[in-house]
Amino acid sequence: MRSLSIYMSLLTGRVFYSSVLAGKLAAEVVVDRAAGIAGVPDKAIQESVVERASKAVPKDPVGVKGEGPIAFGGGYVLSNSAKELLKQSDPELLIKMG
Repeated sequence: MRSLSIYMSLLTGRVFYSSVLAGKLAAEVVVDRAAGIAGVPDKAIQESVVERASKAVPKDPVGVKGEGPIAFGGGYVLSNSAKELLKQSDPELLIKMG
């Protein structure tokens, strides 16, 4: 186990580390269930969390303009209307070519 933690600490990507950890935890649950071992019981949701969630009001995302795929990070071939949207939302990304 020590060598695994040393190896993981040498990796620079935290996303990779967290996905490996999540996979390890999921595998542990599967193995426990297959062996008939009772797993760790789920934690009860605290009342303060439920209270805050019930009072929460949805907000528009900050910095997202428009409804196009560019606003939400999807790939897209730039049409004239998409170029106008990009000029509004992040003009530094739009550079003139040729």
